[in-house]
Amino acid sequence: MKKVLTLMLGLVAGTASFAHTADVNPTVSATHLVMTTDQKIKLYVQPAQDKGDLSIRDANGHVLYNTTVSLQKGLQQQFDISNLGTGMYQLTLNTNHQTLTKTFVVQANPNVSFVVQD
Repeated sequence: MKKVLTLMLGLVAGTASFAHTADVNPTVSATHLVMTTDQKIKLYVQPAQDKGDLSIRDANGHVLYNTTVSLQKGLQQQFDISNLGTGMYQLTLNTNHQTLTKTFVVQANPNVSFVVQD
């Protein structure tokens, strides 16, 4: 029950901070990364006049996933991390204007895996 409450509080806080970002020129820094209890990561990015390279790397820097995404309509993407081994990983969104990196940790017990707040 405590874990569910913690997750819900995190989602509410993340939604509240995400909702009040009304920049004239939003950047990829207006992002939110959430790890769910069913071993998925959800990435939300505010609309921006850019394209970006999205990648996931392991602790040794090996690229596990890489794609180019359009950010003009924003981005909502989900990643299934159930096949990843325990360890630290980085999700990076690189545009012509900035690079944003979010770190997440996969534990042996998926209920204690988490996103590091950068």
